[in-house]
Amino acid sequence: MQSHTTKVQNYLQQLELYLARLNAQDRNDVLKEIESHLFDVLESQPDADINLILQGFGEPRQLAQQYIAHLTTGAPPPKGFKAITQVKRSVTYSLYFSMAVFGGVTAFSLLLTAIAKLFWPEHVGVWSESAGEAITLGIMADPKPAELEVLGYGLVPVAALTGLAVLWLTRKVLLALKKQL
Repeated sequence: MQSHTTKVQNYLQQLELYLARLNAQDRNDVLKEIESHLFDVLESQPDADINLILQGFGEPRQLAQQYIAHLTTGAPPPKGFKAITQVKRSVTYSLYFSMAVFGGVTAFSLLLTAIAKLFWPEHVGVWSESAGEAITLGIMADPKPAELEVLGYGLVPVAALTGLAVLWLTRKVLLALKKQL
């Protein structure tokens, strides 16, 4: 008699054959979802009849047709498909907001540094220390000696342009991520 794992793997192999029309990413997503559901049921009900569970999912060909129709024509998804879609959406939201915060703070900090250099030139800068082995960028209460400063007022356009570039790149990434939401 075949073990539960062997029967599940055989079912998934058959399903994979019928999903061949899908691109590799979609095919893998479907297979991972079905595998996850099957093993979740087996884990929560160790004495369950694997044949009944597999019958509940239907024949691999029919299940594959439902997933293909959903992914290619927008037909209603088979039961369980919503779970993986929600996980993807959740990850995309997290990435979207993390990128917005990181990019926004980085751009703001660079632009603030450029402006601060104009008002407090001796306290804002880029300094080279230890024969060029260490570089310090920042706004300092006790500034380093002027002869160690690397960029001088050149920091203003460099920080401003870098800040604007980070802001532009952040916006492009956010627009791309928003399409995935």
